[in-house]
Amino acid sequence: MTSSNNQESNTAKPSTTLRSRSPLIEKKPRISRIWILPIIALLIGLGMVYNDWRNRGILVQVEFDTAEGLEAKKTVLKNRNVDIGLVKKVSFSEDKLKILVDIEVQQSMASFLVEDSEFWVVKPRIGATGITGIGTLLSGAYIEVSPGNSNIEQFEFVGLERPPVTSLSADGIHVKLISKGSKTLNVGNPVMHRGFEVGAVESRVYDDLEQEAHYDIFIQAPFHNLVTQNSSFWNVSGLSISTSTEGIKVNMSSLDTLVSGGVEFDLLDGAAPGPGVPQNHEFILYDSQDSIDEQREYKYIQYVVLVEDSVGGLHKGAPVEYRGIRLGTVAEPYMEFWEIIDIAGVGREERIPVVINLEPERLMKNGYISIDIFRGMVDEWIREGLTATIDNANLLTGSLKVSLQPGGERVDEIAQFGNYPVIPASSGGFASLTDKLENILAKLEKLPLDATLKNINELIDSTDSTMQVTAESLQRATQTLDTLEQTMDELQTTLSGLQPDSKVYRSVQQVMSKVESTLDELEPLVKEVTNQPNALVFGEPAKEDKQPKSKPLKDD
Repeated sequence: MTSSNNQESNTAKPSTTLRSRSPLIEKKPRISRIWILPIIALLIGLGMVYNDWRNRGILVQVEFDTAEGLEAKKTVLKNRNVDIGLVKKVSFSEDKLKILVDIEVQQSMASFLVEDSEFWVVKPRIGATGITGIGTLLSGAYIEVSPGNSNIEQFEFVGLERPPVTSLSADGIHVKLISKGSKTLNVGNPVMHRGFEVGAVESRVYDDLEQEAHYDIFIQAPFHNLVTQNSSFWNVSGLSISTSTEGIKVNMSSLDTLVSGGVEFDLLDGAAPGPGVPQNHEFILYDSQDSIDEQREYKYIQYVVLVEDSVGGLHKGAPVEYRGIRLGTVAEPYMEFWEIIDIAGVGREERIPVVINLEPERLMKNGYISIDIFRGMVDEWIREGLTATIDNANLLTGSLKVSLQPGGERVDEIAQFGNYPVIPASSGGFASLTDKLENILAKLEKLPLDATLKNINELIDSTDSTMQVTAESLQRATQTLDTLEQTMDELQTTLSGLQPDSKVYRSVQQVMSKVESTLDELEPLVKEVTNQPNALVFGEPAKEDKQPKSKPLKDD
């Protein structure tokens, strides 16, 4: 049994040994460990992409005329010196006329991207407001953005070539000015009110069709309340010098306006402030304060003057005066031939029709009078004898004006020339002088000048003969005086031989005394005739009347 058991045990051992030597089969993982690092790298990359996407800014595009100072990956976008974006790309537009700048703006600054936001390049500039952008000489140019007030998002903009003068968030009023004068303004010029700077010129555009300049100005608060509907704006560029009967007048608003120019506004002639104006209200910009009365637009009524004199020197815009007071303006110094035919219905009109505008506001600058009431006043003046003449306005330039004055012939009805009422014309200026000279010459021609000259010649001849007789009489008188003088000498000799007590001596003495007194009386006459021979004919000149003298007043 033992052997059998041993045998069995022996036979069993090989089988156990064989089992222990069989391979062990284990299940391997489906994903190899070698992929752990790539997966981790992928996850990190996805995290970076997600983080980059999450933090990526908003891409906007701004259009400029030039790319001066702009570089991709370097030029930044700023607002009040804080970086809020970066230029990613600089390229041309499809037509190659504009520069397109792609800017990445931070997500947190999305409120800056609205339709009225403004972009411009900050770089060194020299302008009317001085030198700006000096700091960019070292740091380089950058793009500045000014956020708008709109709530509408926008991602494409047109950049400004110059920085705005005022911020969009500034409180005040924007006003438009229209100028047809020759004086120009620059962006940045100051806006003045009674010597104080209250705003600035923001932009300017020239309309070549209307031939006028358009300016946008901004007046900051609280001075914007000074702008009313009856405010006047005028150019104060440079130095203005004018002369008048009061002397020399020099106008200069400020040192800034003397150098670069500017605009001033105010109420004129002590007018009361009118109602306020809305944003972008339009005003006329006048060349100067003195030209406001000449260039402003007035309400008017039209009349015509049929002139027989020359209108050379009468131009459009010439003054129309009533007794020296400006009342209107010449609208048309003459009508064309076809206009005369259409209006008058005749092919020939010897008189020259001059159309004038009568403007009642010139008489009442701070008041109001209706056109109908003013027309009735002028019509009544015409019925009472109002006339118009063409007079000289300036002797140096030869310019003319229309003068209205009363004193003409009264009329029952006012004549019409087409649709224009007629103001009767009278001669004036050189024509009036010519008429007066013709009248004087006509009167001189009627005078009997030949007979008058004949009488004058006869009178001269008679005077000459009288003077000759007078000269002969003087000569005889002189001889008589000489004879008397000799006689007196002889009598003196005779008296020396007589006794002083004798009768003969006394008689001769009396005769000599009478002769001497007579000679004394004749002496002044002889002197006067000798000095002025015509005194015997015309007498001596009249002497001035004696003036009574008053006694001096005594002080109380």
